[in-house]
Amino acid sequence: MKNVPRLRDVSRRPSGFSLIEVLVTVAIVAFGLMGLIALMLKGLQANAESTLRSIAINQAYDMADRMRANFTGIAAGSYTDVVPPGSTSTCPIDTAAGENVAAPTTSGLTACSGSDVATKDKCAWHKANALLLPSGAGAICKEVDENWYTINMSWDDDKSGRPNKTFVLRLEP
Repeated sequence: MKNVPRLRDVSRRPSGFSLIEVLVTVAIVAFGLMGLIALMLKGLQANAESTLRSIAINQAYDMADRMRANFTGIAAGSYTDVVPPGSTSTCPIDTAAGENVAAPTTSGLTACSGSDVATKDKCAWHKANALLLPSGAGAICKEVDENWYTINMSWDDDKSGRPNKTFVLRLEP
């Protein structure tokens, strides 16, 4: 019986994972997690961009509503060619306290003119643009020989220090 080959014992086969299999699995999982993290960061960035765009849109519509509410100021040309103030500009009326624009006509006080209301509107709008948007600024231009106004909102979306995003609203008050 010396010439009879021995049968292998099946119960003695190695079982489990080899070190190479474990390393390959860890590498695949690590690449998957890095992709997931990159996707989450891109989602957060898109969320921040949409928040700033929503604020800019609200600011543009805010000024449009202010203009529609002050037809006397529009007729006087108070909203024509409004540009953002420089860093040294000051507002003639303090809007931080949130006082009412129109003085009551009773008890001998006079009401504000349309130009006064427009001045306060522009000042409050410029302050809000600067506070709510990074490098936020707004401008209003009246179309020549037309009754159309264009409200331009700009802000710094990529934190470069200068505005790089713009929202434009055209309206006829």
